[in-house]
Amino acid sequence: MRYCRFLLIALIISGGIAFPENLFSYWIWTPKTGRWINPKYHIKDTPREQFEWAESFAKDGDSDTAIRKHEQLIKCYPTSSDAATSQYRIGELYLEKGKGLRAFWTFQKVIENYPRTSLINEIVAEEFEIANSFFDHKRKRLIKIPITTSVKTAELFEKIVENEPFGKYAAESQYKSGLSYLREKNSEKAKEALQKVIDNYPKTKWAEEASYQLIHLSLKKSPKIATDLTSLEETIDKCKEFKRTFPESKKGEEAESIIENAHQKEAEKLYQIGLFYEKRRERKATIIYYEKIIRLYPQTEVARTAEERLKKLK
Repeated sequence: MRYCRFLLIALIISGGIAFPENLFSYWIWTPKTGRWINPKYHIKDTPREQFEWAESFAKDGDSDTAIRKHEQLIKCYPTSSDAATSQYRIGELYLEKGKGLRAFWTFQKVIENYPRTSLINEIVAEEFEIANSFFDHKRKRLIKIPITTSVKTAELFEKIVENEPFGKYAAESQYKSGLSYLREKNSEKAKEALQKVIDNYPKTKWAEEASYQLIHLSLKKSPKIATDLTSLEETIDKCKEFKRTFPESKKGEEAESIIENAHQKEAEKLYQIGLFYEKRRERKATIIYYEKIIRLYPQTEVARTAEERLKKLK
């Protein structure tokens, strides 16, 4: 054992003699502590001193070193009040470096590792701005935030809702998570997210927007000539619900127009069935479908056509 220690010391000394600049550039003697220290890995005696030391590098524009010093504080003083602030500052430094996505998840660590932090409002505000930057494909506040279509913004907005389900940004974040899923062509996830806006934030303007988006989602499921009436009926129901829930909405006229178009499609479907029976010379079944069109959709063009064919049959 003594031989190994002697050999190690001999190697350090010989390395210092051969490359003195390496020995003394990394190790410094401190009379205060009476020992050699490596400045790169040195930790201050208190978390407050370590925090201020890290901030001195940030002030000088050396964000990489500042991040390392803050990370050292978190590792060595994890239960100190400065640890959460250091984690938050790392997020801000990444944001300044233009690493928006990394900043988001660094901020998130503050909430997850220090749930009682007083920084919750600031963190959620920062996260919302980052998520919006990706969502809008714009470079807000910090023009260096990189924008990439591969980022799943829905996940970012959902995390914001999870952090503060009834906070300032919750309803809008829930709504934008739904739109994000629509952009990803994930209709089922989009429908689920938008419905949560209506269920959880019914008195916000985002509930109206979500209801409107759900109408258009149901429209996409309806082909020009439907093979069944289920999707058309779903669209009509959603339009009626929209008009009933938001009677003052400017989108009410459009909802009424969608209902009229859906009625037209339903009438066309019934007409095709009636025509099928007419060609098969099944007079009774033909009359049933033509009369149903006239009774349910009297204002449609199809109803007038059905009425004319019905006269010929009688």
